Amino acid sequence: MPLSAFGGATLRTSFVLALGASVTAAAADDGTVIPLRIRENFPLVEVRVGGQKVTLLFDTGDSRGILLDQSIIDRIRAKPTGTSSKVVDVKGNVVEAPRYEIPRLQIGSIVLENVVAELEVHDPSYTPDQYGQQGFLGTGFLKPYQVVIDYPRSRLSLFRPGSSGARAECRGTAVPFAEPWNGEPVTEVDTDLGRIQLWWDTGTPLSILATRIARSTKPEVKEGPMTSRRLSVGGKDFGPWTFEIVDLTLPPGFDGFFGYDFYARHVVCMDFPGKELLVRKP
Repeated sequence: MPLSAFGGATLRTSFVLALGASVTAAAADDGTVIPLRIRENFPLVEVRVGGQKVTLLFDTGDSRGILLDQSIIDRIRAKPTGTSSKVVDVKGNVVEAPRYEIPRLQIGSIVLENVVAELEVHDPSYTPDQYGQQGFLGTGFLKPYQVVIDYPRSRLSLFRPGSSGARAECRGTAVPFAEPWNGEPVTEVDTDLGRIQLWWDTGTPLSILATRIARSTKPEVKEGPMTSRRLSVGGKDFGPWTFEIVDLTLPPGFDGFFGYDFYARHVVCMDFPGKELLVRKP
């Protein structure tokens, strides 16, 4: 989770892969709707951890599940599991995150017991920005659900696959997940630069392309905003669309992110069991 500065603004790109991480969760009977609070283009949700109210940053760019600050781990007296996961951030830094068992987690109407969470840790070279969060909610927790991300109505919904709520809300242009990414929300997109792969990341404040992919097609492209007249997602053109060109070091296989600006104008369902996205206008 490095920080890059451009145009006088601070950008938090949140791509994180966990190596060997696991999360214990269960599907809700039908579903739950959770209020979203947007702060500086970042979505926050409130949950209860061991009876304590905790604010988490909702981050689909993080493949882990529930991440908690040390202060929360201490406050609820979470029990260490004796295991940990290795985490690779977007800069290539590798850190080890200890795991803890939290006795009770409530998110909306979903109540889970004995959930495995991880300590939020960072490489010493990185100091995370604060938007009021005390941890993070990543895709590792979301895998049993169809997740409807609705910024226009300031809400996040988690549904059991095939439930009435999912059928009503999880609809639109279907976009399959890219196979190499093990069920993470990465999809192929056709742009003026050709076909690229983008991660659908609620933890990124703008839609971003790595400099290397932009210059591989248009060597004259400079860092900063670039508008693609074409943005074909699942066979539907959502263009024109403006990306910020940023010098990021990303693992081979994906080229950038859909960020806050896209979510602000669309409703996105991440159907993790079905391994696809469904995208529509509000």
